[in-house]
Amino acid sequence: MTRSQLRLLVTLPWLAAGVVLLVVTKLQQGGAAVHWSLFGSGMICFSIGCLARTSLGLAQPPRPDRRP
Repeated sequence: MTRSQLRLLVTLPWLAAGVVLLVVTKLQQGGAAVHWSLFGSGMICFSIGCLARTSLGLAQPPRPDRRP
């Protein structure tokens, strides 16, 4: 898997969190009972995205100009 494919894969949890946030907002505006567990699920997706992005950043091989 290439680096650009991994970056795309890492952004998927953030996109899922955004979709869940939009659904919660639309439910609240429509007068429906808001299930706050949906909001919690979105925050979990966001956290997974943060962890994946950090892991991807830490897994970068050292650049040739920075080797000792």
